Amino acid sequence: MQRYFVEIDSLNILFSEDDIHHILRVMRMKKDDQIEIVDKPTGKLYVASIVSTNPFETKIEYEIPTDSELPYDVTLFYCLAKGDKNELVVQKCTELGVKKIVFVNSERCVVKWDAKDVNKKLERFRKIAKEASEQSHRTFVPEIVGVYNLNNLPSELFAENNYFAYEKIAGKTQDLFTCLTTKEGSISILVGA
Repeated sequence: MQRYFVEIDSLNILFSEDDIHHILRVMRMKKDDQIEIVDKPTGKLYVASIVSTNPFETKIEYEIPTDSELPYDVTLFYCLAKGDKNELVVQKCTELGVKKIVFVNSERCVVKWDAKDVNKKLERFRKIAKEASEQSHRTFVPEIVGVYNLNNLPSELFAENNYFAYEKIAGKTQDLFTCLTTKEGSISILVGA
């Protein structure tokens, strides 16, 4: 069943124009077809029926209990990459369950975004994250956070357990899976510095 992120108030289910277009024109759904909807603020999942296509209107049929999210919050600090690699990282990390993606500009980053590019790119990444969340049946869309300089990362973005992926560390190290599964609390990982 197709999934959409919406906002539910006491009277209405509020879909974006893009989602309405997708439901009616791309998926070609009709009256009485059912969809899954997730209330963005709460993460609650519902099955809804299409009551009318013009004007577009739906009604909630029932709530579905779900536990599709990771048991801990994961934040990814990702250094800017060339080409469309950033988009691929947003998509795949969303599918894997990351809660927050923070883009980082480091000394070795070849890519430098202008101030005017940042907002446009972040909006694009948010759209990719939303679509990946719908496709992978998540109940939350990851937060995409603006570009920060590696030396000036705000402390409130860090988690209880912080990791730095670096291949040249000498001595004994643990594999990433062991690090992530043996600790309790939120996790942040810096990749690409």
